[in-house]
Amino acid sequence: MLDRRILCEARRLVIKVGTRVCIRPDGLLNGEVLLSLARQVHRLRREGREVVLVSSGAVGMGRALMRGNSIEETLPTKQALAALGQVELVNAYKQLFGLLHIPVAQVLLTRDDLGARDRYLNARNTLHTLLAMDVLPVVNENDSVATQEIRFGDNDSLAAMVGALLDASAVINLTSVPGILVPDPQNPGQDRVLDMVRRISPEVEALDRGTLSTGGTGGLTSKLEAARIATRYGAAMVMAEAAAEDILLRLVAGEKVGTFFAPGSVHLRGRKRWLAMGARTRGMLHVDAGAARALLAQGRSLLPVGITRVEGRFKVGDLVGVCDPEGREIGRGLTNYASEDILRLKGLPTSRISEVLGHPGYPEIIHRDNLAASESP
Repeated sequence: MLDRRILCEARRLVIKVGTRVCIRPDGLLNGEVLLSLARQVHRLRREGREVVLVSSGAVGMGRALMRGNSIEETLPTKQALAALGQVELVNAYKQLFGLLHIPVAQVLLTRDDLGARDRYLNARNTLHTLLAMDVLPVVNENDSVATQEIRFGDNDSLAAMVGALLDASAVINLTSVPGILVPDPQNPGQDRVLDMVRRISPEVEALDRGTLSTGGTGGLTSKLEAARIATRYGAAMVMAEAAAEDILLRLVAGEKVGTFFAPGSVHLRGRKRWLAMGARTRGMLHVDAGAARALLAQGRSLLPVGITRVEGRFKVGDLVGVCDPEGREIGRGLTNYASEDILRLKGLPTSRISEVLGHPGYPEIIHRDNLAASESP
């Protein structure tokens, strides 16, 4: 199912609200919008849907609390502001959802939590248990220790990864704009909302970055990366305006609002899903066109003969990305060899591995069981 019926039938949703949704321009909490969203979440839960909320805004709330103080915005300062503001943020959600008798739980994650297999599974178990207890998880990146989120993404990728973690049917990314804006050919000089993205093509990537919000750290690039993650594990993602009336209820009713990203046809499961989305790559292997076809179309292992270039330094068992001749990442996998050995083996047939290394080795650089290939472009 590749259309908006996914939203109608979704039993588990991840809803992400950005900084400009949570915080008004004057630095105060956007209580009116958040209360409206809380009431809609209450409706969704009464319909039998499970909801996880991913919320930005901790740094913004910390900054508002320290207004009047002269603070240089260094990375440690932003981390401190996040620690200060996170208390206020989760307390605000506790009060808002408390009015509707919905208990909330704070869950703080980092990319490293999702990159380590045992912590990935622990996070999944915790979130599953909270949902089983009828508690609303409120997830945020642990900004006080995670430098990556403060500089990039504004939780867009985190929301998609949480969706993958929980096998959610859809990720709803609420922003301060109605979706991806493109020129309206029927009304020169005006924009319209792009209704659907079936594939994140170079044309989609080239859209004007100025069409999305500023004030958080997210942008169109971040939203597209989140959509790649969500659609790759088989979920839909939709971008829509948080302040639009009854936006969540209209989306799950199938109304054409916002920009809808259709799920991909290849659905990664289990360990391969973690390989593709949870862990962080330590290097990159560039392959020729023949190897790219073998990986994508035939599900083959990666052999040394197809490798043309090695990026980065990594050791045996590290996660590395695989790029096609155009530089597009087409997969990720656990390497059987360290980078220095692959440099010696690249372009050679498997029969020469023992000769070059001086000892027997694995016939493949990455075995297909340890490789999560992308959907064929």
